[in-house]
Amino acid sequence: MATYNPPLSRATKISSSSASYHACGDNIAAIDFGTTSVSLAYTTKGDDEVNTLVLDSDRRSMRVPNAILLKRDESKNISVVGFGSDTRTQFASMKAEILSEHIYFERVKMHMRKEKKVTRQTQVKASSGEKFYLVEVIAFILQHLKNQLIEHFIRSPIPLKTTDFDWVITVPAIWDACGKRMMREAAYMAGLLTESGGINQFTPISDIPLLIPDETNSNRLLLALEPESAAFFCQETIAKQKQHSDIAIELPTEYMVIDIGGGTVDITAHMTVNGEVTVLNIPTGNESGGTKVNKAFSKLMEKLLNDQGFKKFCSSRDHSQQIANLNKIFYSEFENQKIAFGQGNLEDIAIGLPRRFSSFFEEFLKSEVDKVDGIEYDEDANDTLYVDKKVVEKELFGPAIDGIIDCTLAAIKENEFKVSTFYLVGGFGGCRYVHQKLMAAINKLYTSEGRTCNVLVPPTPQLAVATGAVMWRRNPGKIKARRSDATYGIATTLPFDPEKHDEHYKFFDKDRNEYRCNNVLDVFLEKGELIDVNQNLTIDLSPSSASDTTVSIEIYSTPCLGVQYIKDRDGKKMAVKIGKLVIDAPNPDNLPVEERIIDVTMDFSGTEIQAKAKYRINGKEVKTVCDFLSTY
Repeated sequence: MATYNPPLSRATKISSSSASYHACGDNIAAIDFGTTSVSLAYTTKGDDEVNTLVLDSDRRSMRVPNAILLKRDESKNISVVGFGSDTRTQFASMKAEILSEHIYFERVKMHMRKEKKVTRQTQVKASSGEKFYLVEVIAFILQHLKNQLIEHFIRSPIPLKTTDFDWVITVPAIWDACGKRMMREAAYMAGLLTESGGINQFTPISDIPLLIPDETNSNRLLLALEPESAAFFCQETIAKQKQHSDIAIELPTEYMVIDIGGGTVDITAHMTVNGEVTVLNIPTGNESGGTKVNKAFSKLMEKLLNDQGFKKFCSSRDHSQQIANLNKIFYSEFENQKIAFGQGNLEDIAIGLPRRFSSFFEEFLKSEVDKVDGIEYDEDANDTLYVDKKVVEKELFGPAIDGIIDCTLAAIKENEFKVSTFYLVGGFGGCRYVHQKLMAAINKLYTSEGRTCNVLVPPTPQLAVATGAVMWRRNPGKIKARRSDATYGIATTLPFDPEKHDEHYKFFDKDRNEYRCNNVLDVFLEKGELIDVNQNLTIDLSPSSASDTTVSIEIYSTPCLGVQYIKDRDGKKMAVKIGKLVIDAPNPDNLPVEERIIDVTMDFSGTEIQAKAKYRINGKEVKTVCDFLSTY
């Protein structure tokens, strides 16, 4: 076992005298920005209920595909011409002469996977292959959802404006600070917090960095963690059932939320004491969400039809429209069958193939597909492809189910079986087959330990996150404490101490006229440490030289414990840079460096990393920006 080395320098913990969250008003709107689909929940003054906005009036659907079709005019201004359910069909059937005016995106959240460090410059391809800045694409989607909500209230007896709402955007608990910051900056661009129209053009791709957007009314936006939001929904649902039931219903005090969406599996365990919630574990999960099944089906079809990546099909006519046709098969026709799988006597999956697709692959569909055990094609039944239950279970669902079970059982063992109630939520979590397989795996594990458990799926599991986010925003302080998902700190120098410090990092500081130790990780929090919602961390620092009027402090992170230096003696990184604090440090009185001490207060207790700073000599607060999206 590796030897644990305590930090060479640690931030001081202090009690917070101010609330971590801005007290919300009477109106709250929450956007669940999922990989495959989105939903929006809200509540208004005088209404105790949380409502979900109908985003597709034709289908009366409150959760629609995360797909957007934009039109660019001669002045480069952008307008939304389609969003949600019918957008794929709308784009796929568009006339060739107007295609170049349109830009189509779907499932853009998949570009924000945990292992991919996103920056303000991160680009995403439209279906045409043209590149755009990801943060701006997200901003257009958020802006459209905002507009739909406001249009809904324009028609109501009491019209409400954008700034009448406190806004919430949900994010996976397993995301890092970069992904969270991107959603916040996209919201600023979308005009969620002002009465300005928000973004109306894409910035041309160039080497010039995008500017940090204006942070007006930043405290009117909070990011909610998806499993925490779902937990609020589940607990309140059971509490209401308890009020209206003659049967004794126990509200669990310890429970685990398994949020399975389109892209990620997100797991947290909670303990409730006197109405306050402590998060028991470091948020965990993986990328075995529902799209893993869609991708498995796509790979199966590529193999059957001898067209790797569907390159032949896509090159047969306009590439972007053919991509839309493929998405219609794998993320629309198949999606409905996937979620319904496991219900009743459904033994196989039947997918209607678009005529363009079936015509192109007619020879293979008629001569080759039927040779494969468990798969049939019936041209007379509206070009329908039938996939047998055994194939569906093993080849399509199998890898995703294995991934879900693996991370769930690992989380249970890590929490030492402290919970016996499990809430299964999310779009894919609502699939009956997923529920059956996961419940069987959890029951098997608990039975082997001589224990019992309950795996519960709430009503409308696909809306649990959006609805719960509104409930959470009403009382975010109910989450009393969370676990740090990593070790965080800043790079600093310290007066050299030969008994503590490595000679390798020793240098002479001319401004201070002393020997110092470089490359030290000044630790805010260590991984797994419990941080109370009313607890902040403080450090003091000063400019590096007398001429500096800003202080830029790099923030580092590592999944390890006991890290003392940013790099080891061989230059290997022991902690990685995830962002920086940029602090204004004016010096109109030409004070020496040693008198320009800045007290920095860091707040890790919420869903985002926040910071404040002030000059010690006069107590004045100075502007501080947490920047996690710049490139370095």
